[in-house]
Amino acid sequence: MARACCDTVNRGGSYGDGKIVYQTLDGFIIALDAKTGKEVWVTKNAYPDKGETGTPAPLIAEGKVFVGFGGDEFAARGAFAAFDLETGKELWRKYSTGSDADVGITADTNKAHPEYGQAGDLGLHTFTGDDWKIGGGSAWGWYSYDPELHYVYYSTGNPGLWSPGYRCGEDPLTQSGCNSGKWDNKWSMTIFARKVDSGDAVWAYQMTPFDQWDYDGINENHLVDMPNVDGKARKALVHFDRNGFAYVLDRTDGTLLRAHKYVTVNWAEKIDFKTGRPIKVPGHSPLEVGKTVQACPSAMGGKDQQPGSVDPDDPTKFYMPTNNWCMTDEPQTRTGTQQGVVYVYANVYMYPEKPGVTGRLKKFDVLTGKEDWDIPDPYPNWGGTLNTGEKDGGLVFYGSLGGDFRAVDRKTGKVLWQRKLGSGIIGNPITYKVAGKQYVSVLSGIGGWIGLPVTAGLDFNDKFGAIGATAMTKATGLNLIPQGGMLSTFRVY
Repeated sequence: MARACCDTVNRGGSYGDGKIVYQTLDGFIIALDAKTGKEVWVTKNAYPDKGETGTPAPLIAEGKVFVGFGGDEFAARGAFAAFDLETGKELWRKYSTGSDADVGITADTNKAHPEYGQAGDLGLHTFTGDDWKIGGGSAWGWYSYDPELHYVYYSTGNPGLWSPGYRCGEDPLTQSGCNSGKWDNKWSMTIFARKVDSGDAVWAYQMTPFDQWDYDGINENHLVDMPNVDGKARKALVHFDRNGFAYVLDRTDGTLLRAHKYVTVNWAEKIDFKTGRPIKVPGHSPLEVGKTVQACPSAMGGKDQQPGSVDPDDPTKFYMPTNNWCMTDEPQTRTGTQQGVVYVYANVYMYPEKPGVTGRLKKFDVLTGKEDWDIPDPYPNWGGTLNTGEKDGGLVFYGSLGGDFRAVDRKTGKVLWQRKLGSGIIGNPITYKVAGKQYVSVLSGIGGWIGLPVTAGLDFNDKFGAIGATAMTKATGLNLIPQGGMLSTFRVY
């Protein structure tokens, strides 16, 4: 039986060359004939006894299936692999921790930006002892592909346990020593650009070195071409991270172009563009066992894994479902390191930054760092957004965990209509046309980390339950939202 964080999750499948490919929770990748439903091939990717679970959807490109797995909270060692679409044969596998050979770091990795880290087995030496073997960094989120550069992009998760002092070799522990760069726990919390054919890392940028908050870095990477960034056209990669910063990088070589706060952030002052590193605030940085520290955003992030969307007419404008929560975090004593067993060791309490508002939909300019508008909501935003072009109404669709599915005017942020569905919404809308008529569909139903206290029937008086999710569930009244999954479809025109 696979144990997964957080909830029994499956993010769907992918289609390519007449095949539907998906991954099961216990780590099998299965390819089916799309017409007949017959099994074409099966291969093994993740092993629950090693803490690995098959939660992400694959990406198919250039005759290959790219996929990772989850398991950072179960002492997994993260990896990302490519399989042959025709046969299921593994073509390459690159880890998030370990030697340069295991990670795919070469002499050319980060050639344009050596300050990000280069060859030298940093995936070994920036951990204490052999903890790189259970160092997390799993790629359980979303993947992107550039057909011109022949690169695949993805980001990695947190470096295992949430009691960060155990991941720092300084004695005695100090914030300055642990954040010196020596104990960065590479290559967790990292955006990777890899060559499709070999898996070699072209560049790798670590957003939260020596993570102290569980700011998992796996959120989606948007690939957009910006005609004018400081007077130069850029092939850009845009990433809204859980740590509260919206990053813009040149996707060809990893050059950091922007890093703006898009929610309230107090764990870091800003990002130092000379080093690429955050300037952390020690007073908001958990480190010592038994010492409670406050930080914003919460571990669930300024946004969690729910994907946002880019304006089809302006690649600098993004529509982001955000979470507006803070937390207190008290690191705990580590009592075990067994893979496949929960590996957290922290008491986390999450609470709304502002009473009555826990979610906001924002139209955000990633170059200026300014909001065009936002829509506050008493319930968290845990579902993705979808845009239509001007000729199709110029709309943004999204859903709230309160069950409201909304159509919003892209320019003004005005809610044009909303419908109350049967449960909370964590699904991502899709749109399509049939016989000249356009439709939008969305799946409702509470689940995931935010919904786990409801679906698992946890004690809502335990403020540390589900790593802080029970407190947030109670504060927002999610325990009063009905359960149940349903697909709803609306005609746009």
